[in-house]
Amino acid sequence: MEDATAGATVFYDDEDDCLDYECLHNNVEYDYDYADSEKETLHELYQYCLSPSLYDTGYHLLPLLGSTILFRLFVHTEYISYRIFHILSVIIGLYIIQHYVQESLIVLIVFVLLSYGILYVPKKWHRDTGIFLPSLLIIAYCEFSMQPVIWHRIRSVIMTMVMKAISIAIDVNDSNKVPDVYSFMGYMFCGVTCLFGPWISFKDYLSLRYSNYQTKWWIICSLGYAFLSFVFLSISNCWTQWIFVDNSWKWLIAYRDALSFRTSHYFVSYIASTLLVLGGFPLSSSAIVKPLFIEFPRSLVQVVIYWNIPMHYWLKTYIFRPSIKNLGKFGAVTVTYLISSLLHGLNFQLAAILLSLGFYTYVEFQLRAMLADIFDACIASKQCVKQRCTHKYNSFNCWWVFMTNLMFSGLAMFHLAYLGLMFDTSDLQETGYSYRHTITKWSELGFASHWVALATYCIYLLIK
Repeated sequence: MEDATAGATVFYDDEDDCLDYECLHNNVEYDYDYADSEKETLHELYQYCLSPSLYDTGYHLLPLLGSTILFRLFVHTEYISYRIFHILSVIIGLYIIQHYVQESLIVLIVFVLLSYGILYVPKKWHRDTGIFLPSLLIIAYCEFSMQPVIWHRIRSVIMTMVMKAISIAIDVNDSNKVPDVYSFMGYMFCGVTCLFGPWISFKDYLSLRYSNYQTKWWIICSLGYAFLSFVFLSISNCWTQWIFVDNSWKWLIAYRDALSFRTSHYFVSYIASTLLVLGGFPLSSSAIVKPLFIEFPRSLVQVVIYWNIPMHYWLKTYIFRPSIKNLGKFGAVTVTYLISSLLHGLNFQLAAILLSLGFYTYVEFQLRAMLADIFDACIASKQCVKQRCTHKYNSFNCWWVFMTNLMFSGLAMFHLAYLGLMFDTSDLQETGYSYRHTITKWSELGFASHWVALATYCIYLLIK
């Protein structure tokens, strides 16, 4: 399953974080279909789905967990020199890539070497565009030369590498200080983040050796993250299919498929958080996703922010803010959307979701901001801090404000079910979903979400 509501909001600025694009990192490798039409008993669910799914996944992750603990030992071993640490980081990363996504190994090595060479090209020769050249080349190569099954499987690994390369290239472009080859390679192939991500800054990677951010509770935190990841894995692979059977109402089926997809994303995100804590990164950097803000959202704006927090920060820092200086807000949003789509590959389904989500969040943000001003009520897309809220009416002192926010929350859940329903458990998930699959899935529900969004936009225009 792959992460898709990592979408775009068309209204984005420094004050309101209304743009996030998922880190479409995320493949759950174990999917168990139900052969019988009758509903399984709990014992059968445990025997044929829960037990093999959790056991096989845990066994599959053992080399990754062992490599991460080894990386942590290298981080805290004072006798290892600066260069040796980065070399060991590269070795661990190469081993993980070779073990899990062998098809991407040569491509990634060539990409990293080319990216490092670009850092030495004088700025006057490329005028800020050269830093994106290696990223464009590797994505185009993978898109057009690899088999769809392989490209679909390694896409998240490529995307994480591309984000690292672009961020460090922009930092170098601003500071004119090229990192040494050891730290650059160690950062790019860091075994903690090379497989599942998330993106981490070069500064955070370098600071591992010199600061001890973690408390004595790091073991408990990592176990907690691991436990949550397997809970979400069981929900994605087993419980959703067991609770919502195939002959249910079509909107329940849509919610089931979307929920299964979202929980698979939570599973991968919490595995990534587990690896970050085990690898020695600070607990503050381990927050990747916030499921409660997505499953019970105040707004779609909130969903796209908390779907993938590190990627949201990356897009805002390295794409939106540099673009807004020369292109203005609309141009910067457009470029940010294009970069996000490119990172996810040339896929119609992802582009359709990003574009739809961008329109939805734009309409919602504008409408709710206008209503908040008209009624002096705390009903905007982003909730005010309680102590700093300047609105006369809020959810704590006025029932209709609470009900209005609850209505928009229900509307966001409706849109999420609609946008995520095409990420089902069909064979297409192995190769990526096609144009026909996307249109067919939405047409089965009468394009209801798009019609509702259009009606909402018309209401906004009439009030405006």
